Amino acid sequence: MKHETWVNVALFENPADSRAAGSFLEPKRFASRTYNDKILQLLLFLCPPRLTYRLQVRKGSFKAVTDLLNANPPDDLAKAIHCPSCGSLQVNYPRMTRKFFTPTVFLHLEIIFRIIEHQCYCEACHFLWSLPRKPAAGFTKVTSVDHR
Repeated sequence: MKHETWVNVALFENPADSRAAGSFLEPKRFASRTYNDKILQLLLFLCPPRLTYRLQVRKGSFKAVTDLLNANPPDDLAKAIHCPSCGSLQVNYPRMTRKFFTPTVFLHLEIIFRIIEHQCYCEACHFLWSLPRKPAAGFTKVTSVDHR
């Protein structure tokens, strides 16, 4: 089991949220880790607008972990990226295969020439969507102005 591959359970934008959700699994004796594939994001995926952190478990315990999280979800799991169509946690961002090179090249060309933007992909229902843009750090949106 030590050499078993890691699989994604949930996707977070904050590493602390991913670690907190992973700490829920430790007392139940499931090995988990927070993984950030920043090298792929910077080089292969042309630096998507968001950094994402993957909560991963060993492949052999994936079904048991997903059953546990569906039956008794921790509060921190609400901070994970969910599919807006079906609510699934099986989300991939950016929407590029990590298994084959050719489709990634074509997708890069579309991104470089601004034909498409990076999108999320739901592995459960195959829905595609863009994450909402975050305001720049230190910037707060003004919704109304008081002229007293």
